[in-house]
Amino acid sequence: MKKKTNQTIKAVSDDEFLAVLDKITKRLAHKFKFGYHSIEDMKQQAAIFALEGLKNYDHKRPLENFLWTHVRNRLFNYKRNNYQRPDKPCLTCPLYDAAYKVSNNQCSKFIDKKECEPYASWAKRNDAKKNIAKPSYFEDLNLASSPNGSHEHNEIVNFLDKNIRSEYRESYLKLKHNQKINKSDLNKLKKHIMEIMEENNWKTAEFPKNEDN
Repeated sequence: MKKKTNQTIKAVSDDEFLAVLDKITKRLAHKFKFGYHSIEDMKQQAAIFALEGLKNYDHKRPLENFLWTHVRNRLFNYKRNNYQRPDKPCLTCPLYDAAYKVSNNQCSKFIDKKECEPYASWAKRNDAKKNIAKPSYFEDLNLASSPNGSHEHNEIVNFLDKNIRSEYRESYLKLKHNQKINKSDLNKLKKHIMEIMEENNWKTAEFPKNEDN
């Protein structure tokens, strides 16, 4: 019977990960940019996918190859699932007035199309997708004593971008881009952000509540 041996797997360092991440996001962001998503939006989305994939890295192949494949596949699915199609529910609806014969909005029943449940649901989903690039959470990280909140707000976000520790970066990027984050991870991230802010003598407003589980 062969004796089992425990093989120690070397952890990926932050420097190694960030160097590979910078390389692949620059290339993939341009390749997968679409719709209202800017190059920077796609870089951030790629970073989230890379952090999620890193948990499954087994060191059997170079980190760059592993992350390239993982992130590319995730971005392909992301683009496919989020690419907007105009008025998708209307096109298959019997009330669709394509030629505006009896309506001003291509709907023969509703004056306000948002009164139509399928259309309202579609519009809500697309609004949520557009908000991926809007860091609304960070609008609440303003300085109560600052005469120039907008400038200082940008300074804070830029500082957090550089100083969030690696174990919180996945949650941080999800939160920054209005993606779902479970309550436990959110609370840990809040505490970490508060520690960073206090260490640098910045006073923040109350953190907004997050109802996602």
